[in-house]
Amino acid sequence: MPTEEQIKQMAHNLWEQEGRPAGRDVEHYLAAKQILEEQEAGQKRPKAPRTPKTRTRSPRAKKQ
Repeated sequence: MPTEEQIKQMAHNLWEQEGRPAGRDVEHYLAAKQILEEQEAGQKRPKAPRTPKTRTRSPRAKKQ
């Protein structure tokens, strides 16, 4: 779970990115909390094993 300080910092960054609008502090706080929680959840999920990609050849242009 993100700390209060992390949420406040992220909210401040969002506020600055949006041009420092007045009266949207709660909106920025909640958005920051959601972003940080989603990032944390994504880091905790086990990653699927990587499978090697097969290379496909693109058709060569015909010479004239």
